[in-house]
Amino acid sequence: MPRLHLPATRSLWGTMLLLLGLGSAIPPAHGADYPDSVKNLPPLTITHNGQTRNISLAEIFKHHGNACPGATMAFLAVRYGLSLLYSENEIPDTSDLVIVIQAPGGPMDVLDVIMREGDRDQRTWPPAGITPGTDNFTFQFFRKSTLRAVTVKLKEGLWPEDWFLLREKKRAKTITEAEQEKMQRDRQTILREFPAKPLPELFGEPKAYTFLAWGLIEPGEMDKRIRRQRQAHRERDRPE
Repeated sequence: MPRLHLPATRSLWGTMLLLLGLGSAIPPAHGADYPDSVKNLPPLTITHNGQTRNISLAEIFKHHGNACPGATMAFLAVRYGLSLLYSENEIPDTSDLVIVIQAPGGPMDVLDVIMREGDRDQRTWPPAGITPGTDNFTFQFFRKSTLRAVTVKLKEGLWPEDWFLLREKKRAKTITEAEQEKMQRDRQTILREFPAKPLPELFGEPKAYTFLAWGLIEPGEMDKRIRRQRQAHRERDRPE
């Protein structure tokens, strides 16, 4: 990862540089089974380590392992954020970017694919304190070369209110058949409708702003800190 000089604003350092996200996946699907809105969505073009890459939502699903609603939302948020910081004639370069998010799961894989080429052996895992929830569907983008930034947040009311409740009930095997059918309908609705919507309908019309940066995170530092924090929590929670 590149050497990053980072801002010391309260909004940014409430989360630090966590390239993480949230997840909730439907059963595995092949590309031919994706809705047309997914298959027809143009790829995201970026430059990473001097090479230009075209990243499709289907590629994100392949890395994640499933067609994931959370990853769908995050992919669209990244597309929107970059479009607000770069002109149509510019290709975003990952070395020029700092992206901060707060939610675990699918979006974490989105950022790993975009910012780190999606090496499954080097997947980012969330530390304690990064929890699922629509309040965390916020993405902060910082373009270092221009000192411009923008915050993209999913609009209220677009995500199913009982999404995380039903997910926990499914994990606990207390979910009813009707609730499970609703989960499947909600997943399919997000996959089908989100990619087809204009981005302002999903995320409003955020305005870019100028930021200043202090501090430093060395290449690989966040990975080391996440591993240490997760290990510390496992040892703390280990039964005696």
